[in-house]
Amino acid sequence: MDLARCLAERGRYTVAPNPLVGAVIALDGKVVGEGWHRRTGEPHAEVAALAEAGVSAHGATMYVTLEPCNHFGRTPPCVESILRAGISRVVVGHLDPNPRMRGRSVALLREAGVEVEVLDDLAFDRQNEQFFHHMSTGRPFVHLKLAATLDGRIAAAGGDSKWVTGELARQRAHELRAEAGAVLVGANTARTDDPMLTARDLPAPPPSITRVVLDPSLTIIPESRLANTADVAPVVVFAAETALDGRQKRLEDRGVEVVAAPDDEGNLDLGLVLENLGGRGIKGLLVEGGGETATRFVRKGLADKMTLFYAPRLLGSEGVPMIGALRATKVAESLRFSVSDVEKIGDDVAVTLYPDLAGEEDRVHRAC
Repeated sequence: MDLARCLAERGRYTVAPNPLVGAVIALDGKVVGEGWHRRTGEPHAEVAALAEAGVSAHGATMYVTLEPCNHFGRTPPCVESILRAGISRVVVGHLDPNPRMRGRSVALLREAGVEVEVLDDLAFDRQNEQFFHHMSTGRPFVHLKLAATLDGRIAAAGGDSKWVTGELARQRAHELRAEAGAVLVGANTARTDDPMLTARDLPAPPPSITRVVLDPSLTIIPESRLANTADVAPVVVFAAETALDGRQKRLEDRGVEVVAAPDDEGNLDLGLVLENLGGRGIKGLLVEGGGETATRFVRKGLADKMTLFYAPRLLGSEGVPMIGALRATKVAESLRFSVSDVEKIGDDVAVTLYPDLAGEEDRVHRAC
């Protein structure tokens, strides 16, 4: 089962918005087939493993990290392929969290005479945290990423932020974009940096990244790099209803989708933004900045995960802080997080954290 989980990891930067799935087929103590889901529209892990196993699948055991599908989508149902191949036993890492799906494939396999064991191991839940979160909330899993100096500054006093961290850390950010499948920035970052927000220089090309901008006053211009690449990868700009005064037409002519979002304390309603994105099937969202946008997600309790890249630099109090005012007047009122991982990346250090929620089960991480 650990081998199946590690095979699933091979699709981490190419499979969005689908879940990571790995499958192993064993007969008489020997592995006869391996597979993993590579990207949307391509064969599922179970089908890939069955193809490799061939006739050896008959009477064998399949180990699969997520409950096999039983419906037609872009690919045929995996349950039918498993039954046709003559698999006698299936070990499932975790049931599919989709309420319309959960346990149905297990029932179908058992009705057909296949022995099924369900582990419901937390390791498989964590591996697909985006998928599970979207299924339970309807919103994308929000992963907040910030690059800062040791004293928590994301830019110098004049706004210069190139480059706080080194090349390897910046490359990791491209991987996080591909993993999420969608990336969000605030209007100031879009104006100041004029970013592309694509995922580049990866071993395999990722799916198209949806680029999202929170721009209440609709300040993004049609000449921006985002607008000029909207025909290549989707660009969604959320703006206040009062800002939609005709200026959006020039952006829409470039292929940008401009969406009116209601006001929330002088800013766009982040909850409704996330609901809109979740309704599009976006399961993961990497929030990259800047500090004001990051602060709003943290303050509202909407950051499901954070990765902070710390560079061995100091900018002092004049620099731009990575997190602004959180309205905490006592240490006891501070927002708490639990450290999941610490990794040295070149000269920088990446710290991965989750909200420290009372009663939350320990997060499981088993390296491949």
